[in-house]
Amino acid sequence: MPEEVARRRPNGAVLILLATAIGGGAGYVLQVLTGVALGTAAYASFAVFWSALYLLVSALSGVQQEVARAAHPLDPAADVTGRRAPVVRDFTVIAAALVAVVLAASAWIWVGAVFPTNGWSLVLPLIVGVSAYLVVAAVSGVLYGLSFWAAAAAMTIVDGLLRFGIVGLMLLVTSDTAVLAWGVAAPFVITPVVVWIAVRRGVVGRFGIDVGPRELGWNVLRTVVAAAATGVMVSGLPLMIQATGDTVSADAFGSLTYAITLTRAPVVIVVLALQSYLVVVFRSHAAAVLGWVARLSALVVVGAGLLALLAWWLGPWALSVLFGRPDVLAGGTIALLVATAGLVGVLCVTGAATLSRAQHGAFTGGWIVAAVVTVGVLLLPIGLHERTILALTVGPSAGLLVQGAALLGRRPTVAQPESPERPPRS
Repeated sequence: MPEEVARRRPNGAVLILLATAIGGGAGYVLQVLTGVALGTAAYASFAVFWSALYLLVSALSGVQQEVARAAHPLDPAADVTGRRAPVVRDFTVIAAALVAVVLAASAWIWVGAVFPTNGWSLVLPLIVGVSAYLVVAAVSGVLYGLSFWAAAAAMTIVDGLLRFGIVGLMLLVTSDTAVLAWGVAAPFVITPVVVWIAVRRGVVGRFGIDVGPRELGWNVLRTVVAAAATGVMVSGLPLMIQATGDTVSADAFGSLTYAITLTRAPVVIVVLALQSYLVVVFRSHAAAVLGWVARLSALVVVGAGLLALLAWWLGPWALSVLFGRPDVLAGGTIALLVATAGLVGVLCVTGAATLSRAQHGAFTGGWIVAAVVTVGVLLLPIGLHERTILALTVGPSAGLLVQGAALLGRRPTVAQPESPERPPRS
């Protein structure tokens, strides 16, 4: 049985990567179409809402990680483990309500800085989207915990394609950011309902949770902190740039955020999607983790470097075609944006390595230091492009120092043989 499981495991990785390619690809194309349809100035407002939503979603993805860790197939011979399954449901309802209340009650503090153009019209779709995502995270976490790879992949695909279809249709009739925001948030409400209808029979009564409500809450809090720091480095960049800098023209800000969104995703999103897979690889090669980290980091750096050269050559032309003018962004600026994405990619590799060694403090600390340094550099009183590129270089480099020191400071240990696992059901 263990050999059969080992043969099936790559199928799960392939399904999740394929789902990420489809769902993420749909979001990527949607960003391209939105930028073309709205123009750089109007796109700036849309990009800030997207960034705010996905920064919070990235933080709350820690819920999915902890639920996936805690959920396990229910042994028919066990006596009480299955009784804890409602813990996930109860926690999700309470957490969703709490998030909605906190966002609504605090909106008067941040709405002017975060949404200076559209203001309160973006607050309600943000609250609905973030609260609904907690349901997505909980359902996905259970599916991962049960190794229901096809169903977990379907969550990503359905969400991405729904958002592409809804917002794409909206762009045909409106350019109002407040209306488009509802199209961005709606799939978080629809997707878990659609997928749950399909998988309910295979899930209900078939899994247990290895922690109680308090333990689940505490574990989720810790994973959310690390995930929030990751979100600042990835999806939250446009929001951070908007919130920390002096006022610049909407056209200049929109051009920069558009370039960041399009050029960094091929590097960062792919490596992020492989996090769980990398943890398994590092764990199975515990005695040679540093070698694996070095090789994979080199691969990420070389890939980012080649893409940066390509961006230097073709980037200005591509943006001029999209926006109909030749002076959108310089080739050197675009190339540096791509190159710095390689640093975040390497941070993903070292993060997976620290997790494989159960160095949770180093994992979380590395991402927190990277995020704090990034935001700190963004506060410097220098030009928009200069402070952005400097922040995207210094921030992840600081995080790499933390995680790298932890990896180098601990002797590798040989992993213990894993106990037989139940084969995936889908």
